[in-house]
Amino acid sequence: MADLIEHLESHLGRMTGGSQGDEETPQGVHIAFFGPDPSLRGATTLTTVGLSRRHLTLPSGEAWHQELLMHVPPGDFPPRAAGLLFQLAGEMVSRGSGLQHGQVIGPRGPLFPGARTTAMVAASPRYLPEEFSVCHTAETPIVLTWLIPITTAEAALIRERGWPALARAFATEDPDLTDPARPDVVF
Repeated sequence: MADLIEHLESHLGRMTGGSQGDEETPQGVHIAFFGPDPSLRGATTLTTVGLSRRHLTLPSGEAWHQELLMHVPPGDFPPRAAGLLFQLAGEMVSRGSGLQHGQVIGPRGPLFPGARTTAMVAASPRYLPEEFSVCHTAETPIVLTWLIPITTAEAALIRERGWPALARAFATEDPDLTDPARPDVVF
């Protein structure tokens, strides 16, 4: 995991904390905290560390190694985001399957207290340099997948018209995707 930590710190700055989860957390999966990052509007970035030790499959049958990340405002958001990452990592380990680009998770009800977001979509980490999206280790490449909190209407748009439709709306409106309390985009 040293290669992964070096990769994360080279793009996100020094790790500022972490969590080992609880008895329901998949064995060997931890959460690392980075930030707040001024270039990400002061957001804290959380990443799983250790999920990539498992071979996760895609519908194509391809196996890959994956870590998850989420950008959230400081304050009460990071602990809740860590819980979401642990929960999703547990589901992925139980199923033995990874997340595909544009895959929607949820809706499952409000992700954060007071926020309108009820689901997440898996995407490439667009707020970071392109070379961040894959960590090349001696063992295997690790795909870093950004989980963007989205609203129920945005999740429905992806299911009806695909991820590119919502990605275009995000590009047009440029909402703060680090803020789970942001309003819906217009489409």
